[in-house]
Amino acid sequence: MHADQTIYKHYAALLRTFDKISDYVFFMEVDGPTYRYAFVNEPGQRAIGWKEDDLGKSIEDLVPPETALLIRRHYDEAVRDRKSVVFEDYRLADAFFTDTLEATDVLSLPLHYFESEVTPVFEGDTCTHVISVVREVTERKRRELELTILYDQHESLRRYSPHGIFVLDHQFRIKSLNPAVTTITGYAEADLIDHSFIDCVDPSERDTVQAGLEHAMAGSPHKYKIRGHRRSGTPLDLAILNIPIEVGGHINGLFAIIIDQTPEKNAERATQESERRYRQLIETIPEGIIVHREGEIVYANTLALETIGESTITGMSIFTFIAPEYHEAAAERLASMRLDDAVHEMELVVTSRDGRSFRMDVASLVIDYEGTAAILSVLRDVTEKRDIEQALRQSEMRYRLITENMSDLVCMLESDGTVRYASPSHLHVLGYPPSFYEGKNTLDFIHPRDVELTRLQLHASAHGSEPLTLEFRHAHDDGRWIWLETKIQAIYSEDGKLLHYLTVTREIMQRKVVEKQLRHLAYHDTLTDLPNRRYFLAYLEESLARIEEETEALAILSLDLDRFKQINDTLGHDVGDELLRQFASRLKTALRKQDVVARFGGDEFAVLIRYNDPVAPHRVAEKLLTSLKQPWRIEGHTFVTTSSIGIACCDMGVTPKQLLKQADLALYEAKSNGRNRYTLFQDRL
Repeated sequence: MHADQTIYKHYAALLRTFDKISDYVFFMEVDGPTYRYAFVNEPGQRAIGWKEDDLGKSIEDLVPPETALLIRRHYDEAVRDRKSVVFEDYRLADAFFTDTLEATDVLSLPLHYFESEVTPVFEGDTCTHVISVVREVTERKRRELELTILYDQHESLRRYSPHGIFVLDHQFRIKSLNPAVTTITGYAEADLIDHSFIDCVDPSERDTVQAGLEHAMAGSPHKYKIRGHRRSGTPLDLAILNIPIEVGGHINGLFAIIIDQTPEKNAERATQESERRYRQLIETIPEGIIVHREGEIVYANTLALETIGESTITGMSIFTFIAPEYHEAAAERLASMRLDDAVHEMELVVTSRDGRSFRMDVASLVIDYEGTAAILSVLRDVTEKRDIEQALRQSEMRYRLITENMSDLVCMLESDGTVRYASPSHLHVLGYPPSFYEGKNTLDFIHPRDVELTRLQLHASAHGSEPLTLEFRHAHDDGRWIWLETKIQAIYSEDGKLLHYLTVTREIMQRKVVEKQLRHLAYHDTLTDLPNRRYFLAYLEESLARIEEETEALAILSLDLDRFKQINDTLGHDVGDELLRQFASRLKTALRKQDVVARFGGDEFAVLIRYNDPVAPHRVAEKLLTSLKQPWRIEGHTFVTTSSIGIACCDMGVTPKQLLKQADLALYEAKSNGRNRYTLFQDRL
């Protein structure tokens, strides 16, 4: 049936007024189940390439099948329901992107949105015509999406901020809060919503808080600090920042951001308490302590005053009490000292004004004293101890190692490794009593794979004065091997003869476990536990380096889940994650043990296979496609997905990146050809 020529002739002048508007106007004749063009205004003609001889043609004659199907569905709906229908559609400049469109692409791709209003025209009970007015609404859609993205960014800040964020109305009532509020205060959202923010703080701080809120409501951000308590009753130190919320030029609420400063304040209070205890310690320590700056004494503890025989020496020169023959050496040593240097030690003679003299061992260190650098000197009288200095040094070293490291394993070894002494902590750590070790060689308890290296390192330490650190496995009483870390110090006599070794050892099993876990995490995907991109690339590079020595060929299969985003969007990310885990499991089940499977991220996977038969890659791809389109059953949902695979066979001289690129290109070809298939890379790609 042809279009209604009579209508077109008599109303042409009227209809041509539609040429003056930018919207597309289509006047369609209803010919049974077919809709034929009776009139199209000039913008509409340009949009669909309509010509005068297209008059009377159907929708299917002029527009692509997918678009014709969409238009017909809405035309049928309008005729059936006898009322106007409004619908939206979009069109891309490059049809290739249509099936791969992501939500975030709307702001960057050449995308056009259209809104169509379809109105049926009836004569009695018969619909004779349909009028469709189409307008482009791309800018409106872009603005809507920009607002959505802005909202999502705001929501991400609210959700992931480590600081608590309250939204208050103009009466300071709490209207919303973020999760960090609960983390900091212990109060749930239901405990605080619609309560006054002022009532939620300690009574002693309410005046401060109210003043801060009122200051912000006047239009200026305001920051202040208060103390409070968590729900559990533990103290809180908070910094609060009040920021005005302006809507339509009027301030109608506030942001109240709370910053937990409890750890910093606790550390500050601990520092103050430490300084107080430090002064108490200085006053009671059984050593003379003098603090001096540029040679002038600014502090001396009680014992230093008693040693020198003075009631006060503040303001006097340190050199007043140093024997003249030591002035030059002492001045050079003091001038060379810097903040953060190690302790400087020297022995000199100290004299008192009544003529007495003392041989002193002086240990000096640059410290921050009341805001400026000064030197703290510890005076130890060694006059009567010189004849036993060697015995005292050895006894002091042994005493210090044992008393300061009792939770560790302390041993004294003969030069050949025989145990002379073992600390009581051996029973707790290794299960053997200390007496069990005495007289035995420590190397007899070390793992066979570690004993030779340990022997060599022990021998090397005998020729140096610096401590040596070793790691090895040591036998436990219950049959296990325990990882230990040992620090060994060789002890020598005055004439340089090796006397014995002192060792301090601690168990490091947990550290070894963590190191192993970190190595695993560095090369494996956390979701599927498959090797990750880093592992796969390293393995591929190593395999390609040996390709000339191999008797088998190599191929890379790049694959993914078709329309995986739709699964995430409709069934949720938990289902999507489980799908990826099961997808990885099916890959491992379908492949041989020697094949390498890796997850690159998202739904991107790669497989490396070795083969002799040239058709092997095809068989593997077909096997994977069959396995991966079997139904999935996840959290009560049963559904089927398909996969696309790109295959790249290794040629001589190809690099890992080139081979992966070839597999990716083949994958894109498979997806472009309809998905649920595989494609072998050819140079034409």
